[in-house]
Amino acid sequence: MYAAASGLDLGLGIFLLPAWLVAAVTVGLQPGRRTAGRMRRMSRIALVLSAVALLLTAARLVAYGLLARHGWVFVGDRRLFTTFVMLLPGVIATVVWTVPWLASAARVRLPDRDAPVPLEEQSRARSPRHVVPPRLAAFGGLGCCAQMFLPPDRSFWISLGAYGLLTAAVAGLLVWRAGVRLQRLSTGREIPRRRALAVRLGTAVVVLGTVVGLVNHGIADSRLPHTFSMMKGEADWGGGPAGQHHDMAGGHHMASGTGGADEVSVDELRGPRSGTPDRRFSLTAQAKKVKLASGRTVDAWTYNGQVPGPHLRVTEGDLVEIELRNELPGKTPVTIHWHGVDVPNGEDGVAGATQDAVLPGKSFTYRFRVQESGTRWYHSHQAASEQVDRGLFGALIIEPKKQTRPVDKDVSVLAHDWQTDKGTVSAIGALDELERRRAEPGEKVRIRLTNTSGHTREFAVDGVPYKVTALDGTDVHKPTALKGKKLVLGGGNRMDVEFTMPDGPVRVTDGSAPDAGIVYSPDGKGELKADLSGPAFDPYGYGSPKRTELGPDSDFDRDYKLVFDEWLGFYDGSFGMKQTINGRVFPDTPMLMIKEGDVARVTFVNRGTEDHPMHLHGHHMLVLGKNGKRASGSPMWQDTVLVRPGEEVQVAFKADNPGIWMDHCHNFWHSKLGMVMHLAYDNVTTPYEIGGPVGNKPE
Repeated sequence: MYAAASGLDLGLGIFLLPAWLVAAVTVGLQPGRRTAGRMRRMSRIALVLSAVALLLTAARLVAYGLLARHGWVFVGDRRLFTTFVMLLPGVIATVVWTVPWLASAARVRLPDRDAPVPLEEQSRARSPRHVVPPRLAAFGGLGCCAQMFLPPDRSFWISLGAYGLLTAAVAGLLVWRAGVRLQRLSTGREIPRRRALAVRLGTAVVVLGTVVGLVNHGIADSRLPHTFSMMKGEADWGGGPAGQHHDMAGGHHMASGTGGADEVSVDELRGPRSGTPDRRFSLTAQAKKVKLASGRTVDAWTYNGQVPGPHLRVTEGDLVEIELRNELPGKTPVTIHWHGVDVPNGEDGVAGATQDAVLPGKSFTYRFRVQESGTRWYHSHQAASEQVDRGLFGALIIEPKKQTRPVDKDVSVLAHDWQTDKGTVSAIGALDELERRRAEPGEKVRIRLTNTSGHTREFAVDGVPYKVTALDGTDVHKPTALKGKKLVLGGGNRMDVEFTMPDGPVRVTDGSAPDAGIVYSPDGKGELKADLSGPAFDPYGYGSPKRTELGPDSDFDRDYKLVFDEWLGFYDGSFGMKQTINGRVFPDTPMLMIKEGDVARVTFVNRGTEDHPMHLHGHHMLVLGKNGKRASGSPMWQDTVLVRPGEEVQVAFKADNPGIWMDHCHNFWHSKLGMVMHLAYDNVTTPYEIGGPVGNKPE
């Protein structure tokens, strides 16, 4: 419902302007009709166009009512302001004065259609009370359209003053022009044609020059600096006491508070430098043409020449060492981020924050001890919107020390969208066609679903009852059997599904590739149609409650509120739909400042029209509830929380892993358009910067 109402509001915000503009122009043409018949016909046309504009305005008010059902925050700022302050005065005046006059003029009975229009009727047609209202409404429509270009966090009173002055100026101009026309009509004097043409041409030049100037200014002003600190935005202390606040590039103080903890560089927050690793891997980034199962070709960037990258499997407690080598062409740098693993900050793999990206011909070694278990994955965090799309990702499975649910088959399903020689193709790994596999009846099967793309995906498991046993790699407490559900995963999310193989076939399907997937059967030849028509699985009420260290009633040291919007504008020299956090885009988004040991609550509010899977590095978040309703099932510990349009989701976490941590939408295209912020411990600094000779680009 919210998506439909928001889409309706967006469409109406665009179409209200031309609707009212056409109606205003048509009403303004009335005085120029020289015969009574033409004036009546024009009156009818103007009446119909005004009615259409009025209906669109009424539809927008209905859309606001639908949005308000999700909470005042979804309608209470710029939407209501531009409509009620700018649009409705002109609309009401049109209903009171213009529409009755048009209706009267449209019903007039004409003895002679070709008779000239009486002077008195022309005077009525030129009356400001008839002509000005639809023009004011058109100006209000301009405001409704312009709101998409305005940051949603600007002060109401500043906007009110600016809009008020502009409205008064435009209204005064319209009234003045109407007065000039009346005076010209009463005196009979006409403005010389050349003079009128010069005035119009001059006005057009001024308007065009202003638009071009604003566009050029927007392009130049939006360009990001060549080099800047990852922590350039304004500090948000979540309502708690402020500590130290640094210019995080180099650790120079911008301001000081009541902190006082010793400064620590991210380079000091590394994994063990000594000791023989329990597992050692080598990953080489290289370009390679890869064929999918269908034969389609991908110009891929790979780890070790394969897509997805090598399947890394370790055990809880292992000391892991991974050497990254870069053999990509040109000057393309890379990193590796361990998605969902709470590694020490210096091992997090974020270019410009925790390290410099690795240039071709160079290498970097990650070392960390895994203190958790479950389904994780890894991917590049340098220009990720391109590099992950092209194949720089793979599965990372951390086995528990003590296996409580042994299985016979443990399968990783990494769903991805590939850019092939025949267009975009959705696949499970490199499988873009249906694959059949053998599984004996009675075998225990675990499917580790992973969404490696940015958009939300839906999966289905057909042919058998199953349990969802883990969310983002964390076990679900006392899961129950499911059947016929759609399993919804935001970008970066994981979900473990377990079942006992029956006598018949079982199918695992990604809704983005309904003709592909995996079919298990005893003979390896099974047939089963995918069914994605079922209701969505609700993790908020699934499983059984369990006592946790954090909860909705905890005492929170920090309380952050993050509102997601989208609005048209310039970003880094390009024009598009910017993705904002509290009205800002990176690097001006909030820095969530925190002290070690703090307990924090974060409220995510999605006022946009697209899903936002919010991923916090280095920490797991306990999902407290959604839309004012507390989670009632198994505790949901996630590193990536899906916030859909119209939703308000609350999470909590403990600040127990010092560092400078990226916190961003895991739709990397949204990150590229500004939806990036950071969680920064008050005493941690970094020597790294965005840009520079390496070209660090963390999105």
